[in-house]
Amino acid sequence: MPLVATIAAAAVETIPIRLNDNVSVPAASAAVLWLTSLISQDLAANVGTAALSTLPLALGANAVVAGAGYAARTVTISGAICGALLGITIVLTAGWGGWVLLVATFALAVVTSRMGLHRKSLLGIAEARGGRRGAGNAFANTGVAAAAGVLAALTYARDAAQVAFVAALVAGGSDTVASEIGKAWGRRTFLVPTLRRVPPGTSGAVSAEGTAAGLLGALALGALGVACGLVPSWTLPAIVAGATIGSFVESLMGATLEGPGIVNNDVLNFLNTAIAAAAATFLAHVFR
Repeated sequence: MPLVATIAAAAVETIPIRLNDNVSVPAASAAVLWLTSLISQDLAANVGTAALSTLPLALGANAVVAGAGYAARTVTISGAICGALLGITIVLTAGWGGWVLLVATFALAVVTSRMGLHRKSLLGIAEARGGRRGAGNAFANTGVAAAAGVLAALTYARDAAQVAFVAALVAGGSDTVASEIGKAWGRRTFLVPTLRRVPPGTSGAVSAEGTAAGLLGALALGALGVACGLVPSWTLPAIVAGATIGSFVESLMGATLEGPGIVNNDVLNFLNTAIAAAAATFLAHVFR
């Protein structure tokens, strides 16, 4: 586990942001060590045995989805590989229901990214690389969910980890929906901290249209998580609320930290999913 924490810290240190390494590196190491300290050796052995029979199908299904995504020009090669690895991890830990929610989240993000593309291109706010998502984007939007899936399978905090898993995916998907719909059809966009009107696509900006679309997306994806048997129905309000909290905190950080280069969009997306997972888990525990 210290080796895993070291690798995670080294990866965090390579992220091209101005956040002090004396903060990001030990924080990443501490998070990995804490999460892995919760793993039960007995549960890990059982999951490892079960994974052997599931692995071939998981490899095949994720290879097909990754290949289709690359052929459709929605992901880069690195994005396809990273996405496939994350998808395999989710199948082996959260099950096929978790994988269905993952694919639905990705599909929703791709569809909304293509909406209003002509206007986005004219304004210069369309996704980079023609909308193709790379490895950084895949991990930023799915890394927290994959970690929560591991905790759900390998620890005795399964119920809480399942809520965190669903909330992280819902947050990543609904935030993309809100951003893309806001850029495509948002009439008025405002910065969260000051409510100053700014052009569409400004980091940290929100619009009524985008916010409404994000809420609907969160509700739809959360309901899918319930339908897949990942979480009970009574946790849905906590999951939607957690995703909304994560999105607004991300907007606040984007308006204040992304411009100076302290963080970038991938870091913001990762923090969004992490905050949403933590908030949803807390709310589900309080109002159970």
